[in-house]
Amino acid sequence: MLPVRRVIRCLHRRQILFCSFLVLLFAASALADSQVTMRLIGHGGTGKNPVYPWYLQVDGVPATLICDTLLNTNVKGETWQANVTNILNGPTQGLFQGNTLLDYKAAAVLFSDVLFHGANASDANWAIWALFTPSAKHNPHFDANALALYNAALALAPKLPKSFFNNYVIYTPIPGTQSCTKCGLPQEFIGFSPVPEPGTLLLFGTGLVGLAGVLRKKLAH
Repeated sequence: MLPVRRVIRCLHRRQILFCSFLVLLFAASALADSQVTMRLIGHGGTGKNPVYPWYLQVDGVPATLICDTLLNTNVKGETWQANVTNILNGPTQGLFQGNTLLDYKAAAVLFSDVLFHGANASDANWAIWALFTPSAKHNPHFDANALALYNAALALAPKLPKSFFNNYVIYTPIPGTQSCTKCGLPQEFIGFSPVPEPGTLLLFGTGLVGLAGVLRKKLAH
């Protein structure tokens, strides 16, 4: 039989872990459908090919997001206000309003493949840009690998349950709130909430790299 002190200590640890989980859960929930202040710190890639990771501060907290707007511009140090909503609300509350639900879903799939399956950041970012800005397909950086990821994401996105997208949010800029007025409307970004559901974790096994490889071979033939 376990000593009373050890039992109490064990229960205390479990209570701390459970409370910590609740704090993270509610923090992630509070993030959606809110308004935040954003500041651009920098980006990955090169000066001629700025791609994920995009380094920002969201309400003063460091965050790594991916950009979905090719034609908008941000400068380092610029600040602006943004609405934060679930990515499935993109067609009604995002920058690309209209019949774009499949595109937002595909963008989430592409971002998940970068985060969890090692997809090339440049290829995935250009694939996301091509979803919303077709002219991106004419850019030299949108190569065969980016095209394969693009097609694979569009094929996979409709087959995933709604729960897969619960943890993906969009940061949509609010016009007129940017500190750099001559820069125009800031970019929209996609982020991932750090509290995934168990069912969602299982779906991360559906990476695009294998599917993209198959599609790339078909395109080659």
